[in-house]
This record gives sequence, structure tokens and C-alpha cells, in this order.
Amino acid sequence: MTKEEAWNYIEEINKAGSVLGLESITELLERLGNPQDRLKVVHIAGTNGKGSVGAFLEQILIDAEYRVGRYVSPTIFSYLERFQINKEYMSDEDFANILNDVKAVSDKMVSEGYHRPTAFETETAVAFLYFLKKNVDIVLLETGMGGISDATNVCRKPLCTILTSISMDHMQFLGNSIYDILDAKLGIVKEGVPCISDFMENGMRKVWLDKCEKKNCLHIMADIEQLIVTENTLNGIKFVYKDKEYMISMLGKHQVNNSVLAIETAFVLNQYGFDLDYVNIYKGLQNTKWQGRFQKIYDTPPVYVDGAHNEGGWLALKNNIEDYFYGKQMIYVCGVLKDKEYEKMIKLLSPYSDWFIAVTPDSPRALPGKHLAEYAEKYIKNSISCELDTAMDKAFEIAKDLYAPVILVFGSLSFIGPVIERYGKENGQTECGTKQQ
Repeated sequence: MTKEEAWNYIEEINKAGSVLGLESITELLERLGNPQDRLKVVHIAGTNGKGSVGAFLEQILIDAEYRVGRYVSPTIFSYLERFQINKEYMSDEDFANILNDVKAVSDKMVSEGYHRPTAFETETAVAFLYFLKKNVDIVLLETGMGGISDATNVCRKPLCTILTSISMDHMQFLGNSIYDILDAKLGIVKEGVPCISDFMENGMRKVWLDKCEKKNCLHIMADIEQLIVTENTLNGIKFVYKDKEYMISMLGKHQVNNSVLAIETAFVLNQYGFDLDYVNIYKGLQNTKWQGRFQKIYDTPPVYVDGAHNEGGWLALKNNIEDYFYGKQMIYVCGVLKDKEYEKMIKLLSPYSDWFIAVTPDSPRALPGKHLAEYAEKYIKNSISCELDTAMDKAFEIAKDLYAPVILVFGSLSFIGPVIERYGKENGQTECGTKQQ
């Protein structure tokens, strides 16, 4: 299979959409020899923070000289970004070769009356085969959506599971209450497998504890009573957790919570024979970068990008604006998908800006920018829509006439990547992943 044939195959099966349930992926992996059962896996679910927790853990493990596979979604820069080993993207050649093997098995399944595995199921199988072929020491595996019915939920005995923050998102698939969504995420909890969780309030905490007790698994929740933030500036955040000092370069107090999950997971991994000492954890957290998560990409005027696309992400963004940009004049550049609760987003963030530039993300699910701008006009005085390729030019033009302006680009990750690549690289602020040579 050539790389062109590989891309065409993925595009073709992607048109078929998603099929809930694990029957197809389980059958596919069984026929491929169950590669997932021969890997050491950390399984990560949650509404927000999966990628950040994975990035923190990845850097900690790399600092200790481990070979780390990561399965990431969604991606920002490249399709092959979803398959990484020590931050290096899978090559076109490896992808085409492994996909060819998976396609042959999928074709056989279809001939026997099974559903053809979906694009995400196919990609998940490719990831397991790739990481096994490349002999990684550990795999950091993110769910795509939910947990219990997610294609990644085929790992029968991961080293541990992680639950990041839970908020409202994907309600059409996961349910209309926070407890429905939590229940779906809890589907990754396995019998006897340690589960590390972000801090939860009493009601959600009880549900999580009940699940862990039924599964007879060690349960560890981030202990906010032992967390003290000592410094929070645009240069980074210093904090003390369980009497030890740490520092992160990623901005936002929510990233402190994500780094605490990585710390607790490192403690658990030590029980499985990984050698992660305090220095590895400290340096790993300090050196972690994760593109598109409240990231500065340009100096004058300051431009920050953030992939906030659901309620939890917007709340974190609101807190960051209050923490870092008090007294600044904000210019928003925003694009969203039509299935997101963008009305909540605009109401929440409107008090901090008089300028809103709406764009249409490059996605079949995109909300037209003109519709977003029309709604924003109810709350933000100067709301306009622009084409993607002119929106940033307009933002820079507006900034010339403002005192202490800050341009904030946020919303769907599908349009943030090109903004980072253009303006971040121009300004030397970005460090994108690399493809294999």
C-alpha cells in the first residue's frame, strides 16, 4: 500500500462515521494477535486535560530515558501526530505498511459479515501494532470520546487508569448529565487496576469510589489540601505538592491539577518497576510543552492560543484571563463546531473583550463564522466575521489602536494548528513535533 492509498482508505472509511460498541475492534485485534495485551499501557479518559496529563507523563518518562509511545486525539498539526514515540511522529512508510496489514484483516471480516472497523478503530489497531513493532517501554493511551464504548477500551489489564477533569461535552453520545458523562468515563476502570483521578466534588467522588471498590482497585485522588501554588506568572507556575516543590512552564492553574495527576501516576508506575525519582518528575514537569493549550506564540502584540472548546475549557480560559490579563484589552479570534455550546462560551467570556472576530473552522461540523458573529453581537460590542486567512491580519490591525492589547485565539483545534504554525514559527515561539526521517 502506498501512502496515497493509505490516506484514501482512511478518508473512505471515515465517511461511514462511528459505530458504538467494542465488538468490531475486539474482533479486529483478536485476528491481529491482540497486540494491546503485549504492551504496558496507561489508559487516560476525561473531558479536558487528557493530552496535558499525557504530555507531562511523557516528559517525565523521557527524562528517565524510557521509550514512550503516545496515542493522541484530536491532533493539531498532522494526521500522523496521533502516533508518537518520544515526540516523533510515525512515518508515512510505517503507517502505510501497518495499515495495509490492518486493512487485509478488515476486508476478511467484512467478507464474513462483520461491520468494517471504523476509522478510529482502524487507527487504534494501527497504534497498538506500531508501538509493539517499535518495542516501546510504555504506551500513554488517550480515549477518543467517553470510555466504556471507546475503541481504546480493549486493554484488559493496563498498568493504571487516569480520570482527568469531567465536564459537559459530547452529550449527544454520552448523556445529558454530568453523572452520565462520568459513568461513561468510568468504563475504563478495570478489575484490580489502580485508578488515579482528578479532584472531584462529593457527589461525583462517591460514584468514583463506588466504582473503584466494586472493581477492587487502588484509588488515588489528587489531594488539593496538600497543594499550594506559590507563584503564578506568565513565566510559569511554582507549587508545592505533598511537601515537595515543583514548577511547570505550561500556564493556568488547571495545568497544576494536570501535573499533579502525572505526579501521582509516576508514583504508581514506580510500583511496576519504572525508576522515576524526584529529579525526573521535577525536570519532566518543568520541560513539558503541549501545543495549543494556552500557549504564547507571538510577542508584539502578545498572541495566545487555546483549544478551549467545551464548558470546562472555557471556565479554565476565563480563569486564565483573570489571572494573567487584568487591565489588558483583549481581541478574540474564535471558531467553533456547531455541536458545541457556543452560547455559553460567549456569555462566559464576553465581559473581558470588546472585539470578537469569528471564523469558520476547516471542518464539516463547523459553525459558520457569520452565525457565530451574529450571536456574539448580543454580548460583545465589536463582533465581525472574517475568512480564516484574514482573521489574524484583522486582529493585528485592531491591536495597533489599542493600549496593551492581547490577541486570544481559541475554539476548535481544527483552525488553531495553522495559526500556531504560521505565527509561532515566525516568532520562534513554537516547537512542533517531528516526523520520522
